[in-house]
Amino acid sequence: MRHKGYQRRTLICLNGELVIRRARYRCSVTGRISCPLDAVLDLPSGDVTVGLARRSLRLATYTSFAALQEELEIQHGVRLSDSTLNLLMQAAGGTAERDRQEVIDELRSIPRGLHREQAVKNRRLESIPQRLYVSCDGVMYCTRYREKDSEGSGANRLIYQEMKAGAVFWQDRDGQWKKRVIAGRDDPERFGLSLWHLAVECGMLEAPEVIFISDGGSWCNTVAEMYFKDATRILDWYHLSEHVWEAARLLYPNDEKAMRRWAKTCLTHLHDSSGIGLLRHLERSRHRRSAADQPALDQLIGYVRPRLAITDYVEYQAAGYVIGSGMMEATCKQLVSQRLKGPGMQWSEPGALAMTALIAHRLNGTWDRFWASRPLQRAA
Repeated sequence: MRHKGYQRRTLICLNGELVIRRARYRCSVTGRISCPLDAVLDLPSGDVTVGLARRSLRLATYTSFAALQEELEIQHGVRLSDSTLNLLMQAAGGTAERDRQEVIDELRSIPRGLHREQAVKNRRLESIPQRLYVSCDGVMYCTRYREKDSEGSGANRLIYQEMKAGAVFWQDRDGQWKKRVIAGRDDPERFGLSLWHLAVECGMLEAPEVIFISDGGSWCNTVAEMYFKDATRILDWYHLSEHVWEAARLLYPNDEKAMRRWAKTCLTHLHDSSGIGLLRHLERSRHRRSAADQPALDQLIGYVRPRLAITDYVEYQAAGYVIGSGMMEATCKQLVSQRLKGPGMQWSEPGALAMTALIAHRLNGTWDRFWASRPLQRAA
């Protein structure tokens, strides 16, 4: 190495600009220029210190870049541009997403069963929950991508994509609800494995009871069948109720009182006699309705019949199970909706994944541990 003089580097920190003067060297073999002090100080690439990046990105998981920039200037007299914040988000959040993908790849390389279970080395909880719930759902968000209007107008329309969200939740010894979350754009097989990994970390293999609750969507069913087949399966009560109300609106489009009466009668049967009670009521009612009403009833019957095994609400309530996905709905809002669905927001694929990965670390209480892994330096 040959000394090539000194170089100044200006960094933006919590207290404004920080100027570092450090020696610069050139390798006589490769010609590569290096500044060893950067490695000694563990500085990331770019113009922002780790401390400022860490604080800024945590705030960014709550609010838009515009609001964040205003707060940084008011509180610290620091200005960060949209492009700088975006680069920081993609660097740190992209590292978090790559970490998650590496775990999936490692688990996929291990056969199902005991060996895969033993590969999950860390269990995050001090005590095993007596009853562990697992759930998943999807949230649509607006992307930056366009496609031609299918109606042939020649105009480009925005593309919406689904962000998958998963949650594992339970009550602690004091009766307080706790949860851990993930988000991703994977196919059901990969996302389900990521959710399984999270559930195992939360004590699923040791918990006396495991309940999988979700809506009746096909990809949620795939996740349940592939990774949570031994869990008690529950179709979200409120999701099924929405189907009942949808049928009621089709049957009584101009009579709100009759619509409400019909829907409440159906839900009473569902509450008192589970899905089988609702199905029998619908089938009896079908024979008394006009031909014009048959499609709406057939649609609801066609939804309920193949899902009877996961609609035993009388038994679920007797056992004290949660039968609604309120915790999952809240997770979707915290993970995706509050940050990705603001007015006028449009996201690239890497940006959406990076942001939700950072939000997940905040919600899971793993923010400090993640930053201790030097995400900005690993992203370089």
